[in-house]
Amino acid sequence: MVYILILNRFVLDIDLALTKTDIIRQSIRVFKEKGFAATGMADIAGACNILKGSLYHHFSSKEVLMEETLNYLRQYFNEKVFSIAMQEELSIEKRLEKLARKSEEQFLEGAGGCFMAMVGTETVVSNSKFNKIIKGFFADWKQAFVHLYGQVCNDKKASDMADKAIMLIEGAVLMMRIHNDADYLTRVQDSLLEEFKELNVKIV
Repeated sequence: MVYILILNRFVLDIDLALTKTDIIRQSIRVFKEKGFAATGMADIAGACNILKGSLYHHFSSKEVLMEETLNYLRQYFNEKVFSIAMQEELSIEKRLEKLARKSEEQFLEGAGGCFMAMVGTETVVSNSKFNKIIKGFFADWKQAFVHLYGQVCNDKKASDMADKAIMLIEGAVLMMRIHNDADYLTRVQDSLLEEFKELNVKIV
């Protein structure tokens, strides 16, 4: 009996060695593959190779886990992707190209395409907390584009161009998922880059 208690304590200690960030990173893959509604905490625990009880030690519910996952992704994109728009040491065109390629890299990683759009579409009616974070993500993305387009357009056109870019990219991601063909996304990204270069040439 004492041996079993010690063994259980040992297993729990191993489980708790995983950080919340480790679990969130694994949950992204599972949520992308199965969707929010179809994913259970047991699925997440299995992907992390931990006991379900250990998962509840970090997250009280699947909703809390998803909320923290969305916040994690929003912060990640702001720090690693959208911040590229502010890298003044690069030309505007280089920044747009780097932003496009980095976004493409994230959308192509694993199944599911754009995590934010996927979750937003599935939970638009059922969870206002998720939607607030997702809207914030897209506002951050738009601001990155506006910062770049604003160098060659007036504010109104820069805002319209930013909206257009995001809509085209999200449409391409959807087509990419339907047809299992990443070329849809690549073609849209290339088209946006060419369009920006033409705008820049007109200004110069």
